[in-house]
Amino acid sequence: MALRKLVPSYFTGAILGAIGYLAGNWYVAHFIGEGHDEAGPNFTEQGLMVGFALLLIGWLIGIGAFKYPITWLFGAKDPGHDEEMRLAGKGDGVIRYFRFTTDHKVVGIQYLVLTLIMLAFGGLGALLIRTELITPGAKAFPPSTYNTVVTMHGMLMILTTITFFIGPFGNFIVPIMIGARDMAFPRLNALSFALLVPAMAIFAFIPFLGMGNSNGTGGGVQTGWTVLGPITDQSGMGATALACAVILAGFSSILGAVNVITTIIAMRAPGMRWTRLPMTVWGIFGAALLAAIGTSSFAVDLLLILLDRLYNTSFFYAATGGNSVGAGGGNAWLSQNLFWFFGHPEVYLIVLPAFGIVLDILVVFSRKPLYGYKMAVLGILGVVVLSFLVWAHHEFTSGWAPELRFWYMATTEMISIPTGFVFLVAIGTIWRGRIWMTVPMLFALSFIWNFVIGGITGIYLSDVPADIQLHGGMFVTAHFHFTIVGGALMGFFAAVYFWFPKMTGRMMDEKLGWISFWLIQIGFNVAFLSMFIAGLQGMPRRVADYDPQFAGPNLVTSLFAYVLIAGVAIFFYNVIVSWVAGQKAEANPWHALSLEWQVPTPVPLENFEKIPVVTNGPYDYGDPAEEVAQGSAPAAAGGQVAG
Repeated sequence: MALRKLVPSYFTGAILGAIGYLAGNWYVAHFIGEGHDEAGPNFTEQGLMVGFALLLIGWLIGIGAFKYPITWLFGAKDPGHDEEMRLAGKGDGVIRYFRFTTDHKVVGIQYLVLTLIMLAFGGLGALLIRTELITPGAKAFPPSTYNTVVTMHGMLMILTTITFFIGPFGNFIVPIMIGARDMAFPRLNALSFALLVPAMAIFAFIPFLGMGNSNGTGGGVQTGWTVLGPITDQSGMGATALACAVILAGFSSILGAVNVITTIIAMRAPGMRWTRLPMTVWGIFGAALLAAIGTSSFAVDLLLILLDRLYNTSFFYAATGGNSVGAGGGNAWLSQNLFWFFGHPEVYLIVLPAFGIVLDILVVFSRKPLYGYKMAVLGILGVVVLSFLVWAHHEFTSGWAPELRFWYMATTEMISIPTGFVFLVAIGTIWRGRIWMTVPMLFALSFIWNFVIGGITGIYLSDVPADIQLHGGMFVTAHFHFTIVGGALMGFFAAVYFWFPKMTGRMMDEKLGWISFWLIQIGFNVAFLSMFIAGLQGMPRRVADYDPQFAGPNLVTSLFAYVLIAGVAIFFYNVIVSWVAGQKAEANPWHALSLEWQVPTPVPLENFEKIPVVTNGPYDYGDPAEEVAQGSAPAAAGGQVAG
């Protein structure tokens, strides 16, 4: 009777995943563990790898993800699209969100919840870091623990920011925005999310792997989020968990990106020409291109790191005797190049969707057409191309290929040109607009000033002499956070407040939104502007202790980081309370013109009763014949939909 209740679901997957992990460790410890270095009382590092592999297999079996390849293998009847959609819509309440489903809207909600959880834990890591650095002296925890916290915070926030546009909004909003009934590959869509869940479960192992490794190093992982090979080789056993988790998350990102690209290219409604796509679609399309091309480089880096750690290969053995080539023939610079070939496009992968989302929000709440549509598209695509030509500015101080420094300095400075196009379009759009100051508009405007600070300080770091002076210091940390937190995270907050009514059927509380906004802006700006000062004074980053001369800026940074965390906590409270008991939303509360606002709320199972025929763009605001009071709908409502 109990077994009959073990139907495919995420609960079943968790049970089988746990069994698989334990079985893998037991098998290695009892049958192939002899002769390997002990990494714990019951399992070796090789056993950890096998355990993670069987965890993944057990999870996929438990959620029912293997039924499709099995039916194909045995020639069984494959369910058609209608049957797939019927199964996707089956199950009321929250149960359907704990199943392997092909409904892109359910997958979008699954991504939204998971990324919010990831963001919460990443924010907790930031809180621990600033608690350690509030005064000189390593007091909160030992340096090795601090390094693990820094590594986990950095990598988790990177994985979160990579996911939280393409995942929730690329799945829920983009298909409706382009007039499609589903994603191009619905099963691949479900699989991309299903891979991210065990990746985060494996990531959670890191702080508990405290027995060290054969090198006698401490537990956890002390590499920083850059995870370079020679440093990882000296790190604890948590580095193996980190590599496995990030490889799995990388595959999730690649699969999701390929699906988004194909959907946008092949699934657009009749009349939805490239020049009628909303900027949100362009931003997510550009980010998906970067994810599909660049993520594999990091995956290769991590795979070679695992081979070095577990099987004594020598891809990245640390340099000896003043030579970049190690004793085993490995090359430390190879790891650095593989990582940064992903690591710098990854910054734009994170920010490009925010570019598009912010432009769309500015249009809606300025009640006027987008200023310079083609310039904005050119800016986004220009960033996509140039982002693959700049990675080595992270290596100015490494000694690698000094004759190429001028080339990478020039390309890095050039990327500010297409970025500038986007900001000119943003400013031109709000210029003399009839501003409706909603919470989404607040966060969209904050994106502009925060990202400009990040962009301008990035120009200094692209200059070789300045970078050599500032590299490895808190100035770089402040610049990076103005780019990622001030840019992408503000764009994410704007997107959540903007599309929350469509995704959940509820409005978020406006008063709480305003309180959260000001706490976040004041806390963030004061904290990281103060960090710029510490960096200019010469304070290095990734240190648990520091000279008392840096005490003042660090005290200010930590105190206002608490203010920032308080604002984010109110945001989370607002999401939870509004989702449960918020005011019910009408279908188009913002009176926007793009397609997703022209369908009912909640969105029907197949989005549209009839595939729409698009006859105009999404930015036709401001026609004198359609002028109405601020914040009300244009007279010619209906947006892009025609017959």
